[in-house]
Amino acid sequence: MDDAQLTRTICEILGGIPGWEWWPDPESPPYPKDSTAIWYGPIQDGPDRAIGVRVYGPISDTDLLVRRVQLRSRGRQRLIDDADRMAGIAFTVLHELSRVGGISDIRRISGGPLGADSKGREERSDNYQIILDNPEAIQ
Repeated sequence: MDDAQLTRTICEILGGIPGWEWWPDPESPPYPKDSTAIWYGPIQDGPDRAIGVRVYGPISDTDLLVRRVQLRSRGRQRLIDDADRMAGIAFTVLHELSRVGGISDIRRISGGPLGADSKGREERSDNYQIILDNPEAIQ
């Protein structure tokens, strides 16, 4: 599984959370204002609640089965704990997820606040390690 497919897989998993939306087609209409938007890569301006997903890694040239993913969460304006709550929901869904969509295991390895953006929306970053079910990489 390449990084693009893994990113889309994580977006799909997060998009399955009630009230969270993953629209993979870039020509889709804007996300509803009251939704939590899942973005491939950087978070766009709206809606306020959003998560950007970015895969990075591999950790080494010899370990092609391990990747890392960063979730950047942004909460609603002036709600200091909203990004933390979103990260908690994502943690509940992703941490220790196993045997789903080509993923063998996911573990959160770090996370913390990033502060507010220029519109007063708190942000945070959480990083997960992913071990892939990828027989092609073993050969």
